[in-house]
Amino acid sequence: MDIRKAFEQGKYLEIADAAPEGRTPEEDLMVGISLFKVGRETDAMAVLSGIIERVRELARAYYYMALMHRDRGDGEAARSCLESYLSFYPDDDEALDLLQEDQDEAPLMNEASPELARIYAGQGHYRQALEIYSHLLKTSAGDPQVRREADRVQRMHLIKTLEGWLERMRR
Repeated sequence: MDIRKAFEQGKYLEIADAAPEGRTPEEDLMVGISLFKVGRETDAMAVLSGIIERVRELARAYYYMALMHRDRGDGEAARSCLESYLSFYPDDDEALDLLQEDQDEAPLMNEASPELARIYAGQGHYRQALEIYSHLLKTSAGDPQVRREADRVQRMHLIKTLEGWLERMRR
């Protein structure tokens, strides 16, 4: 049975009765709507709940898209992705921290240098410092001094993140 064609023709009862296994998420949606339209709300709810859970799991893509947009300097796209992600995972402290950092800080980096990275790290702007160190490590053929500094800042960023989580858990 072509579920899409039957759905477009309004053959909801036919879809509800046939409902083949191994459907795509789009077909599941049409089956769920068809079940609802023919009054089989309990069955519809089971199908639609499964879709919602899949969507929730797939929403993690928003978080990683936000990280990539952020790395590319597109703060607006990163913020939009984080907001979408947080609508599914409102208690994700790391995502909340990223969103807060983006709102609190303007772009700070002009030219990558170890000195600028040290300044950012000294001010507690660990993510910006790590972005600079990442750039420097790519361009400086893995300078051991830069690598040590980057590792130290990464540990400091992790500590800051964990302390933030601990503080939120205490509330």
